[in-house]
Amino acid sequence: MRAEKYFGCLAAATLAMLASAACAPIVRRDISSAGGGASGGGGGDPSGGVTGTGGGDPSGGVTGTGGGDPSGGVTGTGGATDTGGVTDTGGVTGTGGVTGTGGVTTTGTTTGVGGLGGTTSTVCGVNTSYGWASTPSLMDPVSDGSHSLVGIKAPSLVFYNSKYHVFATVLNTAGTPTIEHIQFADWPNATSATVEYLDNTKAFGSGRSQPQIFYFNAKKTWYLISQGPAPAYSTNADLGMTANWTAPTNFYASTPTIVTQNAGSGGIGWTDFWIICDATNCFMFFTNQKGYLFRSQTSAANFPSGFGDPVVVMQSSYLVQGGRIYKVSGGSIAYLMLIEGTGSGGAYIGAWSATALDGKWTALAETEANPFAHATSTASGSGGNITFAGTVWTWDVGHGELVRSTYDETMTVDNCNMRYLYAGKDHFAAAKAEPYPWKLGLLVRSK
Repeated sequence: MRAEKYFGCLAAATLAMLASAACAPIVRRDISSAGGGASGGGGGDPSGGVTGTGGGDPSGGVTGTGGGDPSGGVTGTGGATDTGGVTDTGGVTGTGGVTGTGGVTTTGTTTGVGGLGGTTSTVCGVNTSYGWASTPSLMDPVSDGSHSLVGIKAPSLVFYNSKYHVFATVLNTAGTPTIEHIQFADWPNATSATVEYLDNTKAFGSGRSQPQIFYFNAKKTWYLISQGPAPAYSTNADLGMTANWTAPTNFYASTPTIVTQNAGSGGIGWTDFWIICDATNCFMFFTNQKGYLFRSQTSAANFPSGFGDPVVVMQSSYLVQGGRIYKVSGGSIAYLMLIEGTGSGGAYIGAWSATALDGKWTALAETEANPFAHATSTASGSGGNITFAGTVWTWDVGHGELVRSTYDETMTVDNCNMRYLYAGKDHFAAAKAEPYPWKLGLLVRSK
């Protein structure tokens, strides 16, 4: 079982107990209650979107009536819990969302009658100032007979076929990574979801990390990007069948010259690979530990083959790792990029914008003093823009993923419903060196 379960037996000083099931096992609940689930008429084939009247026909789009978009939603009225959320008004979720009636900290900021699973941000606009509310840790490392794990980090996720599918890096006591897959109907179920380890799949193997998951429409296939250390892809026709992932295939036959030239002495030449496509091209972004951001590309018709020589996009002393690039729907910008940085108060996330994937990136909220997302550290007392529901369980915001409004290669996010699944490091834990005790929590935008 995952430690510090959000919906388990938490101390009363931290969170109120579930009103009707204190200390009882979490019951999985279909999130397709009134207001719409993630499945609609005809929705089986991914090419037809999550749902939609169009179902299997590609003309049905990524989402259709009643699809992944919150308007028809992931959860509906009542959501994963009854009206009133996980706790009474004023508690963790309340009538209006994460913390109380109307929102995270102030009335009207974070709504969602359905409790935590149905929480949606009513804050719109991509700007230069952000605020967030955080849940306690929702996903901790889960060990078994062959995996003695201490950390879980770098998640990637999609919402498909009425379930969240989360792929994340897990680290054992020696720091050796592998990738796990869990699926659950809604966030309250994340703590009790069954864990599947991809290194148990002979074709996939071990020692891989930094996953990215998406569905490539043109090939009607799921792609899982990973590194080990070179970038590679695996494919699967059925997202729910973990055992069916193919062996990773490298994108490059050898490390590009520009990568080795900028690696530095003993440095990691490339890491944290991210794919995003527009109508014409697919782009691969990645970073190194010297603050470089690289980009390479191939045509959408040739994907996953044909990636050319990378180019340097930008370099900064506070860029570290975990570049994530998204298409923004309903916003004033076309693309949003998030990158993890390290400051005096721990890991944080910075943000940039661009009008095209091969264009120039402009800073939005990229510093520790003005971050996209950063937890206030008692060590520095600066840079924080996150309000915690209950105990402040982390001073770090490590790279994760925005919850997308689609699950395809466009990496589209809803400008008015920003939620970010992130990695936080338990600062009360005894471990002071790698591998750190990373856990996963959820941020909901409040500003």
